[in-house]
Amino acid sequence: MEWDLAVFLTAALALIPPILTGRFLYRFAWADVGVVALTFLMGVSARVAGDWRIGVNLAWEWAAMGVAYVLLRCLPRGRGESAALALGMVVTASAVGAYGIFQGVVELPWVQEEYRRDPEAMRQKIGATGSVDPADAPRSAALDNRVLQSNEPFATFGLANSLAAYLVGPLVLLLATGLRGLSRPSRPGFSRWPALLAAAAPGMVLLTCLVMTKGRSAWVGLMVAAGLLGWRARRLLPRRVLLGAGVAAGIAVATLVVVGLKTGRLDPQVLTQSNLSMRYRIEYWRATWAMINDPGDRDGAAAHRNFWRGVGPGNFGRHYVRYKLPQASEEVQDPHDLFLEAWATAGFWAFLALAAALAAGLGPVLARPGDEDVSADDSGGPPTWPVVASGLGLAMVLVVGRMNLFMEDLLIRWLVLALCWIFFALLLSPLWRRVGASAFGAGSAAAAVAVALLASGGLSFPAVALMLWGFLALGLNLREGRPSGRPREIRGRWPAVALALGWSALVGSYLGATLPFWRSEAAVARAKVALQTQRLDRAEAAYQTAEAADPYNARPWLGHAYLQSLVWEARGARPDDLRWKTIPVLLLKAVSPPRDPNVWSLHSQRAAAIGDLLKRVGNSLSPREVVSLRAGMVEATRTASRLYPTNAALRARLAEASAAISMFGDAAAEAREALRLDALNPHADKKLPAVVRARLKSELPRWDERATAAPPAP
Repeated sequence: MEWDLAVFLTAALALIPPILTGRFLYRFAWADVGVVALTFLMGVSARVAGDWRIGVNLAWEWAAMGVAYVLLRCLPRGRGESAALALGMVVTASAVGAYGIFQGVVELPWVQEEYRRDPEAMRQKIGATGSVDPADAPRSAALDNRVLQSNEPFATFGLANSLAAYLVGPLVLLLATGLRGLSRPSRPGFSRWPALLAAAAPGMVLLTCLVMTKGRSAWVGLMVAAGLLGWRARRLLPRRVLLGAGVAAGIAVATLVVVGLKTGRLDPQVLTQSNLSMRYRIEYWRATWAMINDPGDRDGAAAHRNFWRGVGPGNFGRHYVRYKLPQASEEVQDPHDLFLEAWATAGFWAFLALAAALAAGLGPVLARPGDEDVSADDSGGPPTWPVVASGLGLAMVLVVGRMNLFMEDLLIRWLVLALCWIFFALLLSPLWRRVGASAFGAGSAAAAVAVALLASGGLSFPAVALMLWGFLALGLNLREGRPSGRPREIRGRWPAVALALGWSALVGSYLGATLPFWRSEAAVARAKVALQTQRLDRAEAAYQTAEAADPYNARPWLGHAYLQSLVWEARGARPDDLRWKTIPVLLLKAVSPPRDPNVWSLHSQRAAAIGDLLKRVGNSLSPREVVSLRAGMVEATRTASRLYPTNAALRARLAEASAAISMFGDAAAEAREALRLDALNPHADKKLPAVVRARLKSELPRWDERATAAPPAP
């Protein structure tokens, strides 16, 4: 969220010159209307979000992306500055790609070796549960397989697919610029080949890292863009030169594939299991479509609410599990398709705005180019300062993110990023000085990212989405011979003053919405520090401060419950120490309004906590207290299973919990459903543990018999 504030402050700086000079410059295209409309609709959809806090936080991410797009459209004063910003994007992506290669070759093998040496310690370090239940062997095996068998780099991202979508656009723009370089004849004393050969190094880095990610949707995006570039280049290059370039590219790709297969970085399953990956995507899309078309309350205002209004930013995952197919592989946080993501998040009109923005933007930049795209660039190349300024973004990440470079492996990571950034900037500058970027190249890059996002998530992530919107904006700028790229001027200070007033309202709203969250998170951070130093009283005070600071943030309540568990343990975990009773109460408050009550995992966590307390203190409680706790566990588990109806494990737990309070009819029904779902799901980590499956099958006849022999429990 600090990034949002940095973008808003940049916008404030951009308003100072027109206020002082009385000259307001801007560009306009219909694509801008689509992008701004999409940003607005995504932002206001936060009002329907069940988890209001995450919805509002991500709404401001969208607002910052919209402002960044407008800045990219309006601030560059000419072709050179737009080309320089495009160069900065390519250089930065090349540095990230270099770190991705380093991660895949050096860091991931080290993590795997450490995991083999001490699995328990590494599970805790990567955020997995500490102890593994021997009865839960499929999930343990899935975790082991994910850590030990996965070698896809993800660099500074959370997922390899996100990295792939980030890299493909800059790679396409570099290819487009290289083809333009081939079309320009060498001048006396200035050969084209040194610049092209120097640019080949970052190009190979981008291509190598893209291949290592195994991001098939990004590969398809690259092939689509390569087809566009080839079709365009047939007008600029002799057939033999174009054929030679194609053969060279084919040899490079084939070499990377062979080396990947030989070294184990690639495996035949990447291609042979493409149909399996597509099947997973289709499962996500079917469930998302069911979510979008949920009729809801047909008689009230909520009818087809998801169709028209969506579920709000960041809230897809908690709604998705209600519609997840029984055979689907995982609980995804987005539908892996940019159009469905826009529709599911903010409704039909957001989908329409996205489609209009892409059509209105890609159409002009991919149309037959004007003279400005084929003539030589005699301006001396793009100015240096925008490129240097883009490199300072790495330093700003450290400052804004308040990163300690001496924590864990951050120093090596940032050294690789910084040194490679400088090196690649020096290598690419000669090519950009010679030919610069073209509108068609930027449009092809945006098209490649859009194709990649058709089957992978990332539309709501600024680092990925800004590659789409950034290349689209710069492509429109570079069409200087058309209205979209021509700067327009308004004399007078009133436009800048009006925008400044709008900016003040925007930032005021931003601070009003986010300052409570920042205060709450700061208090949570103080509580964690206090826990590390065993100052439990200070930790409790900090959690109480966090709860009061932001009533929409569930994290303080969860942390407070964990703290109460630690205090109870430290005091001997005695049944007469009634502090243990606060644990389920705090967990219940974490899923009570104004916090989102529809988070299945938190209800499941609450049920598990009650079950653990029953095992530890149940023998010392009165029968009424035991029944009350068991009823609470049934209620929490039933809520979780209703929110995630295709989860076989939840159904099995609900069956056994219901039987424990003599609700045998419910127990039998839930057991049958658990066994049915277990049979439908082919994924080992989603199936019931063998002991649980056997127990349900053995108990089911008895539960049926007891259900028919006795009246149902009140």
